[in-house]
Formats: sequence, C-alpha cells, structure tokens
Amino acid sequence: MTKQPFLTDFPLVVFATAKRRLQAAIRRTSAIITRRSLCGYAVLFEDMLPGEFLASIDPTQRQRSFGHIPVFWAWLAQILEANASCQKAVGLIQSWCRASNLPVPSSDTSSYCKARGRLRLSFLQQIHQRVINHLHSRIGSRDQWNGFTLKAMDGSSVQLMDTGKNQLLYPQPSVQKPGCGFPTMGIVGLLNLGHGGWEHIETCPYTQHDTKAAATLATHLSEGDLLLADRAFCSYELIARCRKQGAHILMRLHHARDKALDWRKGRKIASNQRIVTWKRPQRPHGTSLNREQWETLPETMELRLIRFHYENRAGNKAELIVVTTLLDAQQHAGEDLADLYARRWDIELKLRDLKTTLGMERFEVKSPDMAHKTLWMSLIAYNLIRSLMQKAAAEAGEPVWHISFKGVLDLVVSSHESLRICAGKPYKRKAAVSQIISICATKRIDIRPFRSEPRAVKRRPKPYQLLSGHRSNFIEIQHRGRYRKSA
Repeated sequence: MTKQPFLTDFPLVVFATAKRRLQAAIRRTSAIITRRSLCGYAVLFEDMLPGEFLASIDPTQRQRSFGHIPVFWAWLAQILEANASCQKAVGLIQSWCRASNLPVPSSDTSSYCKARGRLRLSFLQQIHQRVINHLHSRIGSRDQWNGFTLKAMDGSSVQLMDTGKNQLLYPQPSVQKPGCGFPTMGIVGLLNLGHGGWEHIETCPYTQHDTKAAATLATHLSEGDLLLADRAFCSYELIARCRKQGAHILMRLHHARDKALDWRKGRKIASNQRIVTWKRPQRPHGTSLNREQWETLPETMELRLIRFHYENRAGNKAELIVVTTLLDAQQHAGEDLADLYARRWDIELKLRDLKTTLGMERFEVKSPDMAHKTLWMSLIAYNLIRSLMQKAAAEAGEPVWHISFKGVLDLVVSSHESLRICAGKPYKRKAAVSQIISICATKRIDIRPFRSEPRAVKRRPKPYQLLSGHRSNFIEIQHRGRYRKSA
C-alpha cells in the first residue's frame, strides 16, 4: 500500500523542526563555551582577552570547531607548550569539544592549518596591542630609571621551511649550497625593559642590515623613553629619528667612528667625558629616506661621549665608549650611565626566552605570510607570560626581572586545565588566578655572580652525514660509526 503525502504545499523545513532545534541548541552551547571556557588559557587570561573582545575585532557569524577564537587559543597553546605540533593542537580542540558535549572534529590537521591561515594579521596585531597596553598600565616608578622608561633594540633571525615562497622573500645565507640550507628571516625587535614585553617587531631579509628595519621601530618611541642599543644602531639617522620622537638614546659608539675618534676634540666635562658635535653626513646609499627627507634631519647634533673600562669575556681589561643624548652631567652621572648600558644585555636574555624557551628558533611554515603570523603569535604568548610575571613581581615586592620566565611558563602549562571548572564563576576564577599569581611570585631567578657559563655545547650530535647537496641527488653512505665528507 502506497502512502499518500499530506499537506504537500508546506515547505520541508517544517518537518525538520526537531533537528533544527537541536542544531540551535548546539550553536548556543558552542557560543557560550567559545567565549567563556574554551580552555584553561582562556580562563587564565580572561581579564586581558575576554571572548567578547576577540569576537568584536574579527566578527564571524558562525563559530565552527575551527573558528577564529578556538584556533587562536589552540595556536597559543602550541607556542606555550614549546612549539608543539598541529596534531597536538587539534587534539586540544577535540578534548575541549568532547568535555563540552559538542561534536568532535576530525583528527585531520589540514582543516586546522587552513583555519590558522585564515586568521588575519590585523587580528593578531590588535590582540598584541591590547596586551601591551595592559602591561603599560602597570609600570611603576620601580620599573623606571630616573623617570625614563628603558627600551632596548636588537636584531636576530629565525629559520623557515625550505620552500620556494620562503626562499624568494627570505633567501638562505649565500655560503650554503642550494637545497642544503634554510630560508632565514631577519627580525629586529623593540623591548620595553620596564615590564620585559616586546612592543613591536620588524622583519627583513637576513642579508639586510638591522638599522634599515630599526628606522621603522623608532616611530614607536615617545617622550620619556631612553633607548639602549649596541653599536650597530649608532647612526646619525637613527639618533635623529629618536630625538624627533622625543626619546633619548644610550648606545655604544660605532666602530667606524671609534677608530677615527680624536679624544682631544670637543668640550671636556670630565676626564673621561666629552661633548661633541656631529654634522649630518652625506645621504647613505642604504637609507630609506629620499633626498628631501634626508635634508629635514638636523644639520648638527650635540652628543655626549663617555669612556670607561670593563672586563671582557676573556678576563682582560678593555675600553668601551658610549654615546648619549643626555648632556647634563650633574643630573645623569657618567658612572650611572656606564652601569645602565649593561642593562642592554637584558634583550639578549629575552631573545633566548622567545626563541629557545618557547622553541621558536625555527618556524615550520611554508609561506612568509604564515611566518609573519607565527611571529606575532609568539610575541602574544611571550607577553601574556610577562603579564603574569608583572603581577607576581608586584605581589612579591620585587623587580619584574627577578621572576623566572621559565618557572612561570612551566607553572602555567601544567595548571591551565584546572581552571576550566572556574569558567563563568567570577569569584571562583579570581581565587584560582590569585593562587597561581602567588605561586608565580616564588619562581625567582637564582642570582649567581661570577658563575662561569661558557658558550659551548656539551652533548654531541649523532654522527650522521651532512647534507652537502640537493636531497634528490644526494648519495647516502651506509650507516657506520664515522663518515667521510661526501662529494
């Protein structure tokens, strides 16, 4: 017997009411979980990065399993957990969905990787700026030097995957054979020593000098800043740019000027201090300023030179000359400025935290666009840990540089999942976060003066062949204890 259809003129969606209600309930549950309790990291950093803020800067009508908010927190977890694999990030999202009675996505990482690529760079930069503003708001007089906010500038590099796109924009070093090296992306960063967070960063080819990217970083300085940098940045143009922003500088004298320096010239203010006048040089070939812009730089600048002696790494006495725009020797003593220049080394330690501790020495990405996004995600992850260190230092009554970055990072990674039960419960969350901050205050750096820490590697790598040719033409020698150099 054939059944006759009833009410044939009605739309089919009427008969799917139960299913639609179930889907709507899942969407509502997903929205609540995504904005409040997606993971422990979201609960821990809710004060700075609430779900409403993340949804407002990149609004999306539908938040799927790999929407921009879940992907952001999963990517952050990857970086905090020593640059973990994409498979682990997908596993985190699957765990969150399973615990929240939501549909569990596939284990295939392609969807997650594509979702990371869909994140806009502006989205990450707005998050970074919000974290930096939070760090700025908590800087106190203890974190400053004579009323100045100390900032440091330095350059480094990051290796990328050996792909055509990466090689085109960031070619490998010229001494490496084709197919044997890796594209190298140069980075130049501006660090705020008051809270230890990275304020801005610029990328450039590895072969390009750091000062070209540093010119853009100078625009992020402001009145009341004091920039510390090594002699590679001691150029007339960069100093003039900093003074235009109202900032002062303290740098080591460039080696070219050091060789040609006549200490008898200039106005003597102390036995080892001089006020000298620099004239604007001819427009250099590598500058980004055109001729008209170069002419807008001041024709002359008065600078103060300070000469002092120190002990180098070999234990021998050496001479060092620094240059500064702080001309008043009564207000800023030369001995104090010489001691202050040693704080420039802090940026080297922060680079080690960013690259070695977070495992970001190599970016496993196939395009420069993803390399830039990974870099900004690394800065966000680093600065979020610095925010916890800043709160812990305030609670302990210690300077922020006395708190261990690695110690706080290990605590966060090991305890973040326990915060998920506090989602949507403000008082319970506040108490749990307060306990974590109290424990962070105990993670202090052991100050060990005169400890010998040579730059040497104790563990030897395994005796494998070196890849001295393109992998498609390379002839592998059978395994043995020692290898000869292959052709």
